[in-house]
Amino acid sequence: MSSHSLLPPSDAERWARCPGAIHLSRGVPDVDAEYNASGTCSHWLGAWALDNPTLKLDAWLGKEMEFGTFKFVIDQERIDRVQLYVDRIRAEPGQMWVEKTLNTTPVLGVPGQEGHADVVKLNLQAASDIDGQLYHGVVSVHDFKDGYILVHAKNNLQGLVYGAAALFELDLAAPINAVRFCIHQPKMNHYDEWTYTRAEIEHFCSIIRPAAKLAYDIYTGTVEFDARIHLNAGEEQCFWCPVRGKCPARAKRIADMFTAMIGKHEIDDSTLENMYLRLDEVEQACRDFRGEMLKRALNGAQFKTQKLVKGKRGARFWRDEKKAESIITFVLPEEKAFKPREIISPTEAERLLKKEGYEPLKQLVGQAEGGYSLAPLNDKRDAVVVQQFPIVETQS
Repeated sequence: MSSHSLLPPSDAERWARCPGAIHLSRGVPDVDAEYNASGTCSHWLGAWALDNPTLKLDAWLGKEMEFGTFKFVIDQERIDRVQLYVDRIRAEPGQMWVEKTLNTTPVLGVPGQEGHADVVKLNLQAASDIDGQLYHGVVSVHDFKDGYILVHAKNNLQGLVYGAAALFELDLAAPINAVRFCIHQPKMNHYDEWTYTRAEIEHFCSIIRPAAKLAYDIYTGTVEFDARIHLNAGEEQCFWCPVRGKCPARAKRIADMFTAMIGKHEIDDSTLENMYLRLDEVEQACRDFRGEMLKRALNGAQFKTQKLVKGKRGARFWRDEKKAESIITFVLPEEKAFKPREIISPTEAERLLKKEGYEPLKQLVGQAEGGYSLAPLNDKRDAVVVQQFPIVETQS
């Protein structure tokens, strides 16, 4: 297998839905490098903790770690969310593999493919209840996501590819009849899982293989790339795509969203609601197109209506705080040389004092009311009932 898979499971939403995406993004660097590096940092800590069950994650508190070109100081919040993930994994019985390399070639039907699952657990004594029927022999694939983008386990292409690969590899030891995919997002206090039968996994493979082969053939030149046919824009496949700011299919998709307005005297509630549901995607596309313009300008492109300029300079800072302090305190009295002390926030106090110490302070804490916003109907918060004032017709 190759050291770098052309069709990684983590990118399945993109290459499966838009077969020309990997061809179009050939050689394009990752535009979300820092975000991904931070995730890699948390993944590394989680793997370290699972591989060293007698050691504590607190050993890394305050230490600086480098991933790629980015450095991260490990704070308590990162330690806490990694610990939540680790504790849940440890609580689940079964044989465990951490950072498991899985051969995905049998799943996708193209050569040289692999993926790296965060955790795989095998429990041949366990059984999963699916629609009232027990399926014995369970393999579980766990995926740790340390970001703020909500992810669900059901019909998750990444999870399905990983689950199928784990099934094919570990089924040699004993029959596996159920595959679980588990999403851990402690930063969002979100955990989700979904279980598939063996038959469902085999059916998925029959569907994903033609899509994988087409993406592979376009990239390798076996099939000639045609942007009109092979680029298929969509919210899922465009979100992490490195060429999302210059893709013609995405530009057309965004433009087409507003065709419903054409010819209307006024936008009715239904039309406005349909447009509202797409606004996040439109706003993200606008940011991406702006980013692409800036990137091209920085690379020397000249535009007829725009020019590259420098913004206002940032805030000033002391290059050597100790030396600056010694000079200032020599000239100024202490009350002018230093800012007044400021009491820590209620949030910081609760973290430092824990539950018992913070309890007497609760009555002193105030909190502003939340503002109004719109949310999907399945949101856990209660709907606000708007007071309707009746209109009383007066006698003329």
